[in-house]
Amino acid sequence: MKGRIIKGDSGFYYVYSEGSLYECKLRGKLKLKHKKAYPGDIVDLVVDENYKGTIESIEDRINLLPRPSIANSDQLLIVMSLSYPKIDYNVLDRLLVLSQWHNIKPVIILNKKDEDQDNIGPEISNIYPFKVIEVSAVSGFGIDSLKDILRDKLSVLAGPSGVGKSSVLNILDSKLLKETGVLGEKLKIGRHTTRTSQFYEVDGGLIADTPGFSRLDLPIEMVMEDLTQYYPEFYEYTRECYFNGCLHHMEKVCGVKKALSDGKIDQGRYDRYLYMLEEIKENKERRYK
Repeated sequence: MKGRIIKGDSGFYYVYSEGSLYECKLRGKLKLKHKKAYPGDIVDLVVDENYKGTIESIEDRINLLPRPSIANSDQLLIVMSLSYPKIDYNVLDRLLVLSQWHNIKPVIILNKKDEDQDNIGPEISNIYPFKVIEVSAVSGFGIDSLKDILRDKLSVLAGPSGVGKSSVLNILDSKLLKETGVLGEKLKIGRHTTRTSQFYEVDGGLIADTPGFSRLDLPIEMVMEDLTQYYPEFYEYTRECYFNGCLHHMEKVCGVKKALSDGKIDQGRYDRYLYMLEEIKENKERRYK
C-alpha cells in the first residue's frame, strides 16, 4: 500500500495511509543505500494489524523544502493579514520567490477580510499574478474557496506571526494528525512530539504547519537570471527586451522597464525585485572572494 510520511523520529516514520496512521521503519536495503526519508515522502509500505509497518520504497520527490525538511509539497499557502499586522510586502515577495525556487505553487491567503476597511484585497489581486483568496477566520468568508484548493493536496503554511494562521486552521475544522486519530495511545506519539512540522487533515488534503522558511535569505545558488523567472508579470513584456538574458535593470532597451513606466507593472514590486537582484549579486561576490 502507498502512504505519506507525516513525521520522522529516531528511526521511526509515521505514515498516513487510507485514513490511518502507521509506525514504520525503513527496510534494511534502503538504509544500506543511504536513502533518507522525510515528511511528505510518498512511500510503499507493508503493515500489520497493530498499525506497525515497514517502508519498502520511497518515490522520487518533486521538491524538498529545507528547515525542517518537507517533501512533495503541492502548494505554499502564504498567509497575510488585511488588518494588523500590515502586509509586509518584502516578506510576501521573498516567499513567492522561494516557493517557486523550490518548485512549489504559491497561493496568497489574505486573512481578516472582515477588518479590511481600506479594501486592500482587490488591490493585491491586481498587483500579483498568483491565486489570491480573501478569507475571514471570524465570519467564515472565503473558507469554502480555500477548502476547494486544499482537497487532495499537500499544502504548507507560511507567513509572519499574528496573521491568523492558527485561526484559519481552526475554522477549516482541521484534525491535527499528531495528536488525534488512530495513533493515539497505541503508538504513543506524544512521547516524541517535536516543535517541527505539524500535519492537519482537511477534506482529504494535508496541511503542514511548519517553521520552514523561517529564514528568508535567497539561496546562495540562485543567479540573477533565475530571479526574472519568478515574476510572471514580466513574461509578456520580455519579447520587447533587446537582450535575451535581460535583467530588466540597467539595460537601455527593456520591455519590462517600459511596461513599468506605462503603469502596467507595480512600482513597489519592481523595486523589491531590484533589491533581491542586488542581494544575489552580493552573494555571488562573497562566494568568489
